Amino acid sequence: MIRIVILGVLLAVGTQSTFASDAVINRIEIQSRWDGLGKPSSTELLIRNEDGAYRVDGKEIDVAAVQALITALHETTFPKPSPKNLGLTQEWLATQASEIVQDAKKKEEEDSTYWAIGAATPEQQILFKSSYANPEFISKVLPSLFNCCHTDDYPSVRIALTFADDSTEVASSGSQSVFMLPWNVIRDGRPAEITFDRNISLALAQLLPEGATNRERLKGDYLALALAEVVMTNIEEEWELIRAEGKCGDALAQIRKQYVLLGADVNPYHDVTFGVYSERRGGIEENLHVLVRKPSFPQAFSENAILLYKGGKVRGVDDFLLEAGRYEKLALSVPWLSRLEAKHPKWPTTLLWVHDASLSNKGVSQFARDMHLLQKDSLADEVRKMQRDIAVLNVSYGDWWLVLPDKRMVLWRYESVSGLLGFEASSLSVRECSDYQGVTGGCVGAVVSPEGELLK
Repeated sequence: MIRIVILGVLLAVGTQSTFASDAVINRIEIQSRWDGLGKPSSTELLIRNEDGAYRVDGKEIDVAAVQALITALHETTFPKPSPKNLGLTQEWLATQASEIVQDAKKKEEEDSTYWAIGAATPEQQILFKSSYANPEFISKVLPSLFNCCHTDDYPSVRIALTFADDSTEVASSGSQSVFMLPWNVIRDGRPAEITFDRNISLALAQLLPEGATNRERLKGDYLALALAEVVMTNIEEEWELIRAEGKCGDALAQIRKQYVLLGADVNPYHDVTFGVYSERRGGIEENLHVLVRKPSFPQAFSENAILLYKGGKVRGVDDFLLEAGRYEKLALSVPWLSRLEAKHPKWPTTLLWVHDASLSNKGVSQFARDMHLLQKDSLADEVRKMQRDIAVLNVSYGDWWLVLPDKRMVLWRYESVSGLLGFEASSLSVRECSDYQGVTGGCVGAVVSPEGELLK
């Protein structure tokens, strides 16, 4: 533990709050602590009114640093973050955007954000720079900079002012975010106020010695990169579309003739219904993923087409445009599902297409392995025989349903309650899947009639 005792006298300065200009502070107590995966640390400062001077172990210190903290603690409250109260000027944003792009190739091994920007196309880098340097865009995404949380990371800071009459004012934070914002400030016994005033953080960091607990976080040393991560998250869809356009422009142009394109990306990802994975090489099959819809689709209904990308070309676009319509018709014709979509118009449902059908060869093989564990091999055999006439629906990530040609539906597997489409988990027999098992839910193999009755 680092312990510093600062001895001094402080006559408060005038501010925009109700803080009295003649109020005398007897002492300021500061506790800065951290705990988590690693060795806990703590720094404590005690500032006292004694003999008309500021001293640390008998040595005088800079009065301006102490006064800066007091002034910051009594500034007008900022109830939400904004570029202005965080010092994010147009000039600063533009400068940081350029420097991050320039540094990306040199530092790409240090951070995933640097890696993504360093590996980007010129068009993607232009998108990043124009977004980062746009104050209006930054204002919209800025709140998410302070919504993050990390496991095994528990910082805390407490600042307590004690006046001559023994009244107190306290500011505290347990935020993991840059500048440790926001602060909770209690003044004159009133309810706590939330403020995103970085001046409190900067003034406190100035008082803390080198190596003090939480000092770097309070200084906002990683603000530029943290903001870059937020920007990248919010431009992800456009970023991916730029990459897809560069690789698959002709294919996307074809698809746009029949569909509204909502998003696209080229990647080697794999899941229970698509992709090829090798333990030695990871994802070894690249696909063009497109999310599309037609004006005639229900409000929350869309289609995810996964098309093989090999040798610089997209395979199967013509088959998709020719054949996908029959799966759309089947998926939208199930009576109970249509009623459910009308009742919950914002409940998202996505129809799947993989290479040349809705239910891929990988999908039917994985379904058979899962059903074998449930002792439902007969259902797997039935599905295999009608594979090319089955529509596959994803209600939310990890929630898969099969629509059979006679409009019965099979709940294959689920991870979320919404994926059950109104059924209760307690009414279903669920067990862990053979592969791609999520944290929650599991495999079911329940069959539902066209009218929504649970058959088996």
